[in-house]
Amino acid sequence: MRESFRPRGAALRSAARRIAMRRADEPGTPLIEIITEAARHYDLSPSEEQMLLADLLPGSVEASPP
Repeated sequence: MRESFRPRGAALRSAARRIAMRRADEPGTPLIEIITEAARHYDLSPSEEQMLLADLLPGSVEASPP
């Protein structure tokens, strides 16, 4: 079992901050690309990535995987 020393939810919060910063710095980059890269960078679970996609993509009730 892999143990992490980060508090629960810290990776998700870090990913959300990274997404916000990239959106501001690179407004032309597709949001789905930014979310997917942040999810990989912070090793989010598939359900955490889906939650970000559903919450952040405009007009999305449930986003389909990229």
